Amino acid sequence: MVDAPLPMQGEDSVSFWLEGEPKPPSENDMHWAFDLGVQPNYLKVLQIPLKQGRFISEEDTMHSPAVVVIDEVLARKYFPNENPIGKRLNISPMGVQWEIVGVVGHVKQVGLAEGAGDNRPQLYYATMQVPDKFAFPVPMSAELFVVRTKGDPLATLRTIRAMFEKTNSQQTIYGVQTLESIVFNSVASQRFTMILLGAFAVLAVLLASIGIYGVISYVVGLRTHEIGLRIALGANRSDVLRLVLGESAAMAIVGVTLGIGAAFGLTRLLAKMLYGVSAHDPFTFAGVAILLTAVALAASYTPARRAMRVDPVFALRHE
Repeated sequence: MVDAPLPMQGEDSVSFWLEGEPKPPSENDMHWAFDLGVQPNYLKVLQIPLKQGRFISEEDTMHSPAVVVIDEVLARKYFPNENPIGKRLNISPMGVQWEIVGVVGHVKQVGLAEGAGDNRPQLYYATMQVPDKFAFPVPMSAELFVVRTKGDPLATLRTIRAMFEKTNSQQTIYGVQTLESIVFNSVASQRFTMILLGAFAVLAVLLASIGIYGVISYVVGLRTHEIGLRIALGANRSDVLRLVLGESAAMAIVGVTLGIGAAFGLTRLLAKMLYGVSAHDPFTFAGVAILLTAVALAASYTPARRAMRVDPVFALRHE
């Protein structure tokens, strides 16, 4: 059970100050973090890595000392170059001092995009240790559960519903979502934007390829008589072909280099819309560079082969 929004479904923030610090005059002057009231198995179910110390346990009850687990962002920010285990936090407005017993990995609580609240510290405490005045009355509350399954989650749901009905027929399960659907929905706007940009990008690459092909074909075509003359004077056909392809490749490389340089400087505008790939992804840049260079070589190869079939006598008479 968890008393907080699931990852990528919102946030629940709390203010705090560190042990040894004077209490700030207002909440606006305090430190802020995402707070999650959880049960001991939350870490295991969501497979959040434990970095140091321990997580919430069954022994953390309303009769035991209040403990809190922080994430690595909070540890780095407020306890640099020191061990946070054993330090204490004052969580406002609970009026209870909490001892730090563990450090866990950071979770993308707001969204998957870079910078989407990703630098906000996070802390976890046991739901059983929340003071009564901050707990919802049981008859009015709706509890949120996270369940890890083997196989199809929706197939397991039928078993869970049956168990609930046997326990208490007045309890109802609703609002069921798989983590896959949560992730899918969380990036819906970014997905639409990237599909749109991807369509324009494909069109841009297509237009660039057509333009490169047309220009280089025209330039090489103008050298038809030159190529015939070279062959008439004894040049090897394969050497002439390599010459033409080499010059075309050099032109393409210069253009691609300038284009990649400009694109590299503009990709920072897309950084916040990307997930799982860097805005400076080397494979993407290399793929586009290879594609456009290949188009340039193909554009020069066809007219060059055609020019090499020109009768040398005709080329000499033309000159």
